[in-house]
Amino acid sequence: MQKNVNFHEMLQQVIKLENINEELENLKIIFSELISSSLNDNQKLNIYYEINLILTSLLEQTNRSIEEKIEIKNLMNIMMNNMEVQEFMYRIADEETNQIQEVRSLSINYKASRIGRAYITQRAEQQQQQQHTENKMLTLNVDICQEQQIQFYDNNNNYSQQSKEEQSLIQSPPSKKYIEIAQDELSELINRSKYEFDQTKIDQAYEYAKLAQDKFKSDINYQQHAEYVDQIIVQYNYLIDNVKELDSDGWIFDGQSNGISVKYKFPENTSTASMLMETKIPVNAIRVLALVNEMDLNYLWVPFCKRTYVNKVLNRACKVCTSEMYFPLIPDRECVFVGEGYDRLSVNGTITLLSRSVDSDKEFLEKNGIFIPEKSKFIRMYIKYYIFEITPIDKDSCSIRACTNVNPKISMVPNSVLAYIGRKFAHILIQKIVNFAKTFEKSPFYPVYLEHIEFYNWLEEKLKNHLKY
Repeated sequence: MQKNVNFHEMLQQVIKLENINEELENLKIIFSELISSSLNDNQKLNIYYEINLILTSLLEQTNRSIEEKIEIKNLMNIMMNNMEVQEFMYRIADEETNQIQEVRSLSINYKASRIGRAYITQRAEQQQQQQHTENKMLTLNVDICQEQQIQFYDNNNNYSQQSKEEQSLIQSPPSKKYIEIAQDELSELINRSKYEFDQTKIDQAYEYAKLAQDKFKSDINYQQHAEYVDQIIVQYNYLIDNVKELDSDGWIFDGQSNGISVKYKFPENTSTASMLMETKIPVNAIRVLALVNEMDLNYLWVPFCKRTYVNKVLNRACKVCTSEMYFPLIPDRECVFVGEGYDRLSVNGTITLLSRSVDSDKEFLEKNGIFIPEKSKFIRMYIKYYIFEITPIDKDSCSIRACTNVNPKISMVPNSVLAYIGRKFAHILIQKIVNFAKTFEKSPFYPVYLEHIEFYNWLEEKLKNHLKY
């Protein structure tokens, strides 16, 4: 314990220094002593994140020269690539107690970084006085978390993004605009389909669209609706083809801890591994949905994710996003993906989220007015599918099944190694979701949830109607 206190005191002295070279040299010494210290893994990880947060703050200061930024990044890379760091990270991932997982969650969320926050506060020259209400405090926590994500490159990019105002206008409860008197049966079928799709009910939207196609494809008036009908049919078929993976054969059981089961398998003719995660938690399903839906905060629960931003909101249940990932020992990755949500409560009792990569889907990007540069400073991962299925059990509990197949674009790595990393990734990911869901009202997600409360109240009504409470 004394050693841990000494490290904090050493870091306190570093943040008082004014010269960047002295700060970096002292941080190198602290890191070296940390690695060889007798602290346990969790204590080391907490100090490690405090050092990293200080480095991140130095990197983000606008008065830094290019040479200074390079020195800061080099030290961050040395720390992350240190074999002892990787070993104690894996050891922590292997632990099965809630206490260890909560410490890791707090560490990565920077809530445990008292030194880092003190440093940031000093550098920001007393930004704001402490708020007196709990909601304002939570909002401040979110701002700090968003501002202090570790980023190893400057954030200037050419990706198209919507403003928060535009996103909020789209991400709202549906209107009644499709409930109108149709002039004929074709118009009525199309209107009904669009209304159901506006309600995120893809199964019902498909039924009406398919019926319109079957009955009126040769009708001259059908052509004006053909593109919409084709879109719905393609989306529905893609959903059905992928959710079959949840109940497919060939899964290999990896293990179970804290009620979380993880399985994996190697799809034929690919160099990837698929992961399947399952658990039940005593949490309202809409709270869990909010964790997954608020993409700007998913760096808090997705391992190795340093930043995610929304390129464009296509409708209230569909977003195109970009995530930047930092993996140990290999170059940084990113993935550009579309995420869609569907209300399947009346079909199989679930709310289903489905994501896939779209950076190579030129037709999709052009149709939706999204510009993604062909070349990137990151290596682009490929998400074949990421399925997140929530089954409400009652008002205060639900079950979760998540299934993913991702190609990280790592050559010359055996499938067995990819599977091992994937299994570690899966255990940590689902545990973080569970931890945040159980402490939702005290988490950084809660203020954002309140910002979009109209949307989540609309979802809550769906849940009430389904469960009859």
